Amino acid sequence: MAEKIADFPSILKLLNNHEIGYHSSSHSVRPTIFEYTDVEDYDKAYDISLQRETSHINPINGLIEGQGGISALRALFPRKKIEAYRGPGLFWSPPHSEALRDLGLKFDFSANLSENPASHKGITFYPSPLFSQWNGNTFQILTLLLNLLKSECSVLLCHPNLLANEQYWDSIYFNGNPKTLTQPLSKKPDETQSSFFRFAFSAELIRLIKSAKLATTKTQLTEARTPVRISSDSVETWYQQSIRWPKQVFNYEPEFLRKHFLQFFGID
Repeated sequence: MAEKIADFPSILKLLNNHEIGYHSSSHSVRPTIFEYTDVEDYDKAYDISLQRETSHINPINGLIEGQGGISALRALFPRKKIEAYRGPGLFWSPPHSEALRDLGLKFDFSANLSENPASHKGITFYPSPLFSQWNGNTFQILTLLLNLLKSECSVLLCHPNLLANEQYWDSIYFNGNPKTLTQPLSKKPDETQSSFFRFAFSAELIRLIKSAKLATTKTQLTEARTPVRISSDSVETWYQQSIRWPKQVFNYEPEFLRKHFLQFFGID
């Protein structure tokens, strides 16, 4: 998508008012991150990640087609320091994370290793989002307010695709690579209007929370000094959380990813 908007200067101008993060070179086209890093050798998974995250990936067959990925994003926004990453479906794989770190991505929003930012192997892991999709309903607003009172950091996630469409844009990949790219089913106009109204209301609510000095928003990310607290049980929990998306959406059962988690966190 970043490569496509290169021909739309009005969109680029709007985006220049925002921080830009990275979301992988291919998202759901097969092989996905959880597939190409699910190899026995950790270093091989790292090397594959480096190659694919600096390449353009064909959205139909998943093959590498020249340079792209994080390289294309940085070329598109040369004045921005692109250092943050969130994995598709909140999935993350340790050798992939180390490859992204060595490509200059210091901040990860995929994992849920701590209630507050914590570091491990040169990566600052921010808490995962409070919800898989922010809708601005009463329950979410109350949860946000409670979280702001007890935590140093709260992260919200909103898929802009779902403001206008009935399904996730990548649902065409759930049963394998498609033969053609198709547009997701759109919401009815009144439903879309309602979605944008809730989004605007949420933005206003956050502005009011800031005005009341109950919270501040950060655009400058800082490296955490607190290390991740590690135990065998916590590593297993983090692994199970990470593979939830591959298992539920793609019916994928990893073979070697647990071993990669244990190696990354130094668990024998």
